[in-house]
Amino acid sequence: QQLRALSAHLESVREEERRRIAREVHDELGQALTALRMDVSMLRVHVGGQHADLDTRLHTMKELVDSTIGIVRHITTTLRPAALDLGLTAAIEWLVQDFGKRTGIRCVLESHGSDVILDDSRATALFRMVQESLVNVVKHAQASRVTVLVREELDHVCVEVADNGVGFMPGKGAPQSFGLVGMRERALMIGGTVEIRSRPGSGTVVWICVPHSEETMSKEET
Repeated sequence: QQLRALSAHLESVREEERRRIAREVHDELGQALTALRMDVSMLRVHVGGQHADLDTRLHTMKELVDSTIGIVRHITTTLRPAALDLGLTAAIEWLVQDFGKRTGIRCVLESHGSDVILDDSRATALFRMVQESLVNVVKHAQASRVTVLVREELDHVCVEVADNGVGFMPGKGAPQSFGLVGMRERALMIGGTVEIRSRPGSGTVVWICVPHSEETMSKEET
């Protein structure tokens, strides 16, 4: 329990550091690149078509700046998705859309009711577990479709990630076992659970449930 409490503290510190770095990269580097892009655009306007070679070079510079801005946005989003500040459901919706765009795998979000209310540490932990589940789909499942279901129960928030991939036999040295162990540990840190149901040829379902608050954890422990 002491080691788990220490791990939870270190994870909290790590997430806060990610948030700080993402904010600094976005504010400092992002603003500098935006200013540089404006300067290049203004220079192109003043130069006009007077110097073909210079105009071509400025156009290339503008494309490079735009590409770099895109890289910065990707880095900041990876460190700390801005959608998390809008709530867990919004963050998972962004994750599902991004997953579909990057992988080409059809990914559908099913959510019932209004936005799920969790404190930042629990929302972040649950988001990271869903993120890890989708990473495992890409690495191992060979799936063409993934469904993410978000459901709020009386004292818990539960998320199901189901794919139609090749599946595996749980407990038989599955290639994604290390990631699943990490997910279980992350869930245990906040009093949650992770269940995996799978069979070869029948896809995989990852079921994640976390309590709403510390009070819920205390009631379960007693």
